[in-house]
Amino acid sequence: MRRAFTLIELIIATVIICIVVSMAIPMFSDQNADRITAAKHRLWADIQYAQAWTIANPSNPATISFLSDGYTIEGPPDGGTVRFTSAGFSEARGVKLSVSDVPAAGIPFSHSGALNIGLDAPEPRIHLSTDGGVESVDLVLQPTSGQIRSEKAIGLP
Repeated sequence: MRRAFTLIELIIATVIICIVVSMAIPMFSDQNADRITAAKHRLWADIQYAQAWTIANPSNPATISFLSDGYTIEGPPDGGTVRFTSAGFSEARGVKLSVSDVPAAGIPFSHSGALNIGLDAPEPRIHLSTDGGVESVDLVLQPTSGQIRSEKAIGLP
């Protein structure tokens, strides 16, 4: 006598296969864009925090200094170093930072939240990229107002 699978058995097997596949697909996807986005949002929020801190505490202004794998917020007592590593801000693990038109001592803020680098200074640019440079984005700060804008970096490592 031949035994066949019932419709219920086939449906259960299909559901189990779908669940396993749906959990496995994210492990094979490229998460570079997600890591860049996480780093961008964290840095953006920390810049706004440093500006707000400086406005509220003009006698103790905040400064953001940059490292190759993160940045340091100096001034606020709860500031510190944010690193894009598995031991630091792991959601952005492996994101690299490079800066242009940023003073060597970092970006200081004035009592109004603007950058304290001079009115005619060029716009500081913070470049975030993944290991291979496939995904990248720039955060650009307006010196006179402290406003931040995001630009898609094309062709930059």
